[in-house]
Amino acid sequence: MSRLPIPEGLQRVRARLDAACAASGRDPASVGLIAVSKTRPLDDVLAAARAGQRLFGENYAQELRDKAAALAEQSNPPPVAWHFIGHLQRNKVRYVVNTAALIHTVDSLRLAGEIAKRAEHPQAILAQVNVGDEASKSGVAVDEALALCEQLDGLEGVALRGLMTIPPAVADPADAAVHFRTLAELAAEGRRRGLPLTELSMGMSSDFEVAIAHGATLVRVGTAIFGPRG
Repeated sequence: MSRLPIPEGLQRVRARLDAACAASGRDPASVGLIAVSKTRPLDDVLAAARAGQRLFGENYAQELRDKAAALAEQSNPPPVAWHFIGHLQRNKVRYVVNTAALIHTVDSLRLAGEIAKRAEHPQAILAQVNVGDEASKSGVAVDEALALCEQLDGLEGVALRGLMTIPPAVADPADAAVHFRTLAELAAEGRRRGLPLTELSMGMSSDFEVAIAHGATLVRVGTAIFGPRG
């Protein structure tokens, strides 16, 4: 795969996002595009930000800390919001809390408690759900997710915003629909119970159109914007 200039890659992804929203009868403004910048140099982030990208996702706690600090030191830094989208260990919470606008990967009350302890203001979080019940992935089980959300919603120091998932890998993006539907239905049931599950973080470069069709409000796209790594 050849690498497009980042502004062109970003333009193509936005066109795909707009088309997916049109097909689903949704306003494109209802879907936030997160540019997944893990392992990418700061110059790549700046190129995307200068092309109008505002949300960036990082998978590694110390990389988020360092990249956010380096961007802030730039002359006239572009206004961006950082999202943490990787597995978060409790001993690395300090690198993420108060820097990330949203932490997508909270899967236990213990992790949320560590976040709350270090938060200078209520830290926005999503509960990560393991929709495919995969041993290799983090996330709370589907049948335990709303119980966890009820605990998170009552915890001072965090602000629950919704759910996140990384579905099992599939050859055909359409096959991910069942997993996205599961997350959307779970959120809807949570809202019926009074839980603030308005955000759905699901969908990546290969399948975000399918995720949008099932209600995604945040999609996480890396390769389609920045090109292949290495």
